[in-house]
Amino acid sequence: MAPLNVVTAGTEDQVPDPPRVSDAPAGSVLARLRERAAGQRRDRTLDVAIGGMWEDQLVVRYRMPPMEEADRLLATASRLVVNDGGPTPSMTHAAVDLMATCCVTVLGADTDGLEDLGVKLTGRLLTMLELELPAGIDNPADATAAEVILTLFEGNWLAVNVHAAKVMDWLQGGTGELGEASAAT
Repeated sequence: MAPLNVVTAGTEDQVPDPPRVSDAPAGSVLARLRERAAGQRRDRTLDVAIGGMWEDQLVVRYRMPPMEEADRLLATASRLVVNDGGPTPSMTHAAVDLMATCCVTVLGADTDGLEDLGVKLTGRLLTMLELELPAGIDNPADATAAEVILTLFEGNWLAVNVHAAKVMDWLQGGTGELGEASAAT
């Protein structure tokens, strides 16, 4: 299988607004409901520490994906459950796709709080942290999301999947803390 290289829309610092749907007249109830839902997806974020050697000092901020991306992520997840004869992605493939798609930025934490490092889960983050690029990679822009995530999690794919499970729980209305059943804020 070819290495996963997830590319998200928008710039490093921005997540684009969901596209406007033109079938609802401006000012109609449907248009207002759609705008409210889009605002909720834009405004909600979840911060999850990477852990491991980083402890709580390296944190990834996630945001609800636009509906088109959410549909794609759901389709990937459903292929894990239902074997329809097509290619079945691995749990880790789905985890990396989720993390790279929903990542807004990476934060550094200290006693004063969180500081936005202005970078996503890209090779540029490895350079900023003065980590070695993956074998065979000379240009940070060539590092795949999977390679970056593997490096940050010190090769521990189980930790990657647990991290992604927290994000998935939150996306489904949970708290992002595994084992808790309360509603998200």
